[in-house]
Amino acid sequence: MDIKPLGRRVLVSEVEEPEEEEEVTEGGIVLPDSAKSDDNYIRAEVLEIGTDENIEVKVGDEVILSSFSGTEIEVDDQEMKIIKNKDILAKIE
Repeated sequence: MDIKPLGRRVLVSEVEEPEEEEEVTEGGIVLPDSAKSDDNYIRAEVLEIGTDENIEVKVGDEVILSSFSGTEIEVDDQEMKIIKNKDILAKIE
């Protein structure tokens, strides 16, 4: 299925960062990644751009965006987000 965002929206897929080893406390409690992560951003790849001409990224760009931005969707067992162009904080070059 093809998805084409409208207006100033961008379709992105989160880029998985290398997993770290599980951290175990002295008491034997395993800390999940969500408990030790204080990141408030997501690294993502642009899959498709909207119909607006003023979007500053192109398909294939890697971007940084706020972790709480966008609408999560799942298509063909692939998780993606549709975000507003203004939620893109930076482009990784």
